[in-house]
Amino acid sequence: MDKRIRKISIGTLLFIIFFEILAFNSIFIASSNQIELTGFAKPSELLAPGETEVPITFTIINLGQTLYNVDISPVNTYPLSIYSYYNSTDIINIPELATGSEVNVTFIYNVLPSAKDGVYKIPLQINSSEGSEKEYFTIPVLGYVKISGEAVWGSESSPLVVSPGEDNVPLTLILINDGNVMANNVSITFANKYPLKFEQNSTFVGYLPVGEPVEVPVYASIDSNATPGVYNVLMRVHYFNNSLQNVTIPVSINGYENFSISAIWGSTSEPITASPGSIQLPLTFIVKNLGDVTVTNVSLTIVKEYPISTSQNNIYIGIIPAGEENLGSITANVYPNATPGVYYIPVIIHYFDTKSLEYVPIVISSPKISINMITLPPQVFPGFYNVRIEAILTNYGTGIAQDANISLQSPFQIVSPDNFSIGAIPVGKPINVTFLINVPNSTTPGNYTLKFTVNYDGGKIIKDEKLTIYPKANIIIERVIYHNITPGSSKVPITFTLENDGSATAKNIVVYLGSSNVIQPYVSTSNPLAALTASEQEIGDLKPGQSINVTYIVDISGGASHGTYPVTLIMVWNQTGSLIPFEESQVANITLSQSIFTQFTKDLTTNPLILLLVIIIIVLIIVVAVVAARSRGKK
Repeated sequence: MDKRIRKISIGTLLFIIFFEILAFNSIFIASSNQIELTGFAKPSELLAPGETEVPITFTIINLGQTLYNVDISPVNTYPLSIYSYYNSTDIINIPELATGSEVNVTFIYNVLPSAKDGVYKIPLQINSSEGSEKEYFTIPVLGYVKISGEAVWGSESSPLVVSPGEDNVPLTLILINDGNVMANNVSITFANKYPLKFEQNSTFVGYLPVGEPVEVPVYASIDSNATPGVYNVLMRVHYFNNSLQNVTIPVSINGYENFSISAIWGSTSEPITASPGSIQLPLTFIVKNLGDVTVTNVSLTIVKEYPISTSQNNIYIGIIPAGEENLGSITANVYPNATPGVYYIPVIIHYFDTKSLEYVPIVISSPKISINMITLPPQVFPGFYNVRIEAILTNYGTGIAQDANISLQSPFQIVSPDNFSIGAIPVGKPINVTFLINVPNSTTPGNYTLKFTVNYDGGKIIKDEKLTIYPKANIIIERVIYHNITPGSSKVPITFTLENDGSATAKNIVVYLGSSNVIQPYVSTSNPLAALTASEQEIGDLKPGQSINVTYIVDISGGASHGTYPVTLIMVWNQTGSLIPFEESQVANITLSQSIFTQFTKDLTTNPLILLLVIIIIVLIIVVAVVAARSRGKK
């Protein structure tokens, strides 16, 4: 009976001890020699295989006598390995551990990647002056890391649609730690397998907190032979110290590309046309992205084929977002023997790492030039100078006339260049070219022919235009009427007879007397303002063959010598059909006679007989006077 009770008591005690161990997380009671200790271990966090530098705090309680010079050191025991610290020593020294007191010591461990879930006994070596003992503490290793992921092209805020052949596309990997321990020292190694090729072999992530998504931006290229779909991409995720998980992440490739390519001569803002023989014309290619992905690195290769030749084969376009278009230009020549029409030129479009052949319509047009002429002024009369001959060139065709020039042949003097280089004559846009001619005053009214010649690449046109020279009035001084005029004379009338010997009526004629130092219009001292109009007379109209007298009152300079002096009359008039007034200058000669005294004095000095006669006359007068005086004295 006593033995049975003893066995039951011992079993109960063992059960209590086991229960206490489970209840107080690694509580132990140790007694060796004169050492009697108890305690427990408390990791700073849940332990998981592969974790590094994990601090574990051990609480040691002295149930026995006071211990002196106590050394405590960890022992490498699976699944933990000691992390070296404290200047490469793992021993903690406690000078005194009194009875009933406790001490906390912390050691740093690495958890081996091969550790399995479970509760492990981890020993500490305790040495003191009173004895030595290896004490065991129970430590659970129940943590784990479980990584899953997904991927989005671009970013979550700005996702992209991608298609086969794209290069260096941003790809955001979203990693999620579904375990119960935060993973650190996380990195990803990429396996470049169809259909993705990552631009880097690996990337560092850092930490993966429990349950929190972590975005990892990378760049990847898509194989040009890939087909749309969802691909499971294998990635190797490293964490802790040499822990590894293979994670499969679904990546979607469901975009597509499609293009529309057209071409125009010139530019979209200023289109032009091309015709046979055109050279160095801008040719703009318009590439529109009809797909749902942004295409990059787009370029065109132009295959040189009739009827054009290009300055370069390749055109870089760049980036074209989905639904948008981009442009590229080159210069091209059109063969002179090309016939107008639509030609389909083969063009290779390159994008991403792929290419395709397209046929682009190119339109070749032909010019049709007309020539019209106007003159400025509209009616031309004899005596007109610098008459503007405006040649108006209009292209009514469908192509540009290239390298055009125009020349003029005229029966009148051309005072401007007779040949002008025009360059291109666009469709529907008139071009004016101005020539200047002089029409002599002696020109007979009538119709004259002006010949225009236009040359351009692939063509030539000659056009005769009629130039009408209209008749005009011509006012002349028929005669001048005046009496004997001597120097110093005042208020002398001079009458001019004016005649229109032209073939048109001169209207609103104004006659101006030209001023000189000898003959000037008379101005009354009582009305000095009359000097402003003394030389001007309005005489009205003068029909062909009609004459009219115009009289001016003039003064003759007293210092003038006798002789003939010119007098200028300026006639200004209007005429039907002319936008500008006509002007004619006529010169008449006025003769000044000598006075009697001046003539007599001159004769005395130049003729001796006259001088002798004058002396005889004077002597006779004196004799007669003396005789008469004597006769009166005798009486």
